[in-house]
Amino acid sequence: MKPWSRYNTLFCSERYGWFLYNALSGVMFELDHHHYRIAQSLCDGEPIFPPYHDGEFMETLEENGFLAQREAEKVKLMTLRYQRNAACFSTGYVGLTICPTLACNFGCLYCFEQTQNDATVMSDETMEALIGFIRKHQDTKHLYVIWYGGEPLLAFHIMENLTAGFLKLYPNYDNAILITNGYLLDERKIDRLKDLKISSVQITLDGSEKTHNQRRILKNGSPTYERILRNIDLLMASSWKGKCSVRVNVDRRNRQEYSAIHKELLERYRGKNLKVYAGYVKTFLDHSYDRQCGLCLSEWTELMVDGYKDEGIVPRGGFFPESGAQNICIATSHYGYVIGPRGEMYKCWEDVGKAHMVIGSVHEDTAVTNPEHVARYTIGTDPYQDAECLECNVFPICGGGCVNKRLRSQQLGEEGLEYCSPFKESLRKYLETYLEAWQTKQICNAVLGTGKARSMEKGYRMVQPEKSRAEQAENPLRNLVEQE
Repeated sequence: MKPWSRYNTLFCSERYGWFLYNALSGVMFELDHHHYRIAQSLCDGEPIFPPYHDGEFMETLEENGFLAQREAEKVKLMTLRYQRNAACFSTGYVGLTICPTLACNFGCLYCFEQTQNDATVMSDETMEALIGFIRKHQDTKHLYVIWYGGEPLLAFHIMENLTAGFLKLYPNYDNAILITNGYLLDERKIDRLKDLKISSVQITLDGSEKTHNQRRILKNGSPTYERILRNIDLLMASSWKGKCSVRVNVDRRNRQEYSAIHKELLERYRGKNLKVYAGYVKTFLDHSYDRQCGLCLSEWTELMVDGYKDEGIVPRGGFFPESGAQNICIATSHYGYVIGPRGEMYKCWEDVGKAHMVIGSVHEDTAVTNPEHVARYTIGTDPYQDAECLECNVFPICGGGCVNKRLRSQQLGEEGLEYCSPFKESLRKYLETYLEAWQTKQICNAVLGTGKARSMEKGYRMVQPEKSRAEQAENPLRNLVEQE
């Protein structure tokens, strides 16, 4: 008989019974007491004698990876690593996060950027160099762009000019994303979104009007909430057909308000293509606000779980863990770059404005002049080289966590960073919350006659989502904003 998988989690839910989950296969079983005892014996390495032995159950456990040889699991991880590397080094697309300026009209207390007072706007020379840089990648099939900053709408004309250049090189260019504080999103700019191929806009509101205006203020201290909300009204009432995501940056100072602003915005824009989600306020060395107010991973889990139990708020992706084994972002992508207003290049959004994190410039004939730093991100943060990660029972759904934090912690010596997934400490909480949602859905289906749950006739049944949401997208950068 094959041994018990190191990626198994066997647990008893006080409310729903006994369950067995495997992070490598992504399968979860509900068990009756008899089969739970069998699983517990297998977990403890104890022999199983009649009448407890169930040959069909054993075969099912083997088929779904709950009983597996270590070598077989290594091969599965090797396959996942190959898929990760293939995606990382893909040349089928070029993904650019472009900062037309690093200047910002806001003075947010928790902002990690240190360049808000840099008024540099991308020059005509830099725009021409950037177009030339993209032209060198015309062997790719797709161009994917995120407008970032600073506040990109302070340099709206740069967005217009560059988009015209993009369309000449890539006639199929589409689905760009705009990340903005929303203060300058007036009717004229909204009318231009379609022409600029912007299909998604992210705007931030941090709670009630009072709380938001304490956290996200103009440089001169003036409030911003009312105008941002008015601009969202304009956006949702316009003919633009894209998606608006409202991000609520949550920390210890405003976590009690998240559910209220979530409910308020969804009611206000009922029937519109608008989503509201909580954003994690990230921590940075020597940033006193973050050190005092940032949520730790267990507090973040509590926020997500309580949000569902108290208000029915389901976080992005739900509670059932998706595979994170590929863990791809712009920082690990071969043709993924962040471009600053002077044409300087980075590998991660959070490196913008930091001279020691620059990897090159679009003005250079050979744009990447610091390949060592690129290698740090792509190879140096590879969790498949980390023995501790490989032994972790949640590694297949964590994938090593945030590569930026991993690099800063492991290679640059920054202390106090949590780069692991919340699943490491709170997997059972996520699974139990998923089960609560799953059981509710089964009851609704039974009442409405719209579905039928798998039978427990054998004493066990699968209870994970029927269709995995973890399938790799053709372009792994497409959902980057949702991941952030």
